[in-house]
Amino acid sequence: MKVLNVQEALLSNYEMLLVLQEEDARHKDLKAKERGQMRYPENVTTLKFEALQYLSNTSCTSQDGMQLSGLRQRLAEYELTKAEILQIANLRPRVPVELYLIIEECGDRFQAEDLDAMLEIIASELPREEEEAAVNGDAEMAEQEEEEEGEEDVEDEEMMEEDELVHTDDRVVDEPADDDDD
Repeated sequence: MKVLNVQEALLSNYEMLLVLQEEDARHKDLKAKERGQMRYPENVTTLKFEALQYLSNTSCTSQDGMQLSGLRQRLAEYELTKAEILQIANLRPRVPVELYLIIEECGDRFQAEDLDAMLEIIASELPREEEEAAVNGDAEMAEQEEEEEGEEDVEDEEMMEEDELVHTDDRVVDEPADDDDD
């Protein structure tokens, strides 16, 4: 992919990731001598590195061009702006309230049924399960830890209930406080 005119179009996170990966690969392929002549300022190099690292840890890594074009085609009937479609592709909303945050004057432009239909299109064109597993490689581990913590909480509650049963037979008598200050 080659950017011909910088101001020509908006790029999705997926497209930006591709541009940065191509630029990074091109820069690594240059010979050391050529690389010295084409040296970027340090802040540009840092920006490229951090953007590439950030985008590599988002859901855009599981997208492809076919998914984005399919999403654009299927959402065309709703007459969304380019910016709204771009945000939908980047954010992958799951619930109507997220669409309200993305789409300008959403309540005036669309009915609840339209929003539900859009969410179904988004879910079918941009599946989430794969991207969450790819982005969070240890998602299963985190899920298992949550389950174990839940089991520990249940065990702790059961132990506390047993303790309460044992201590209910003990009678505690409030003794008057001694006032030795007299």
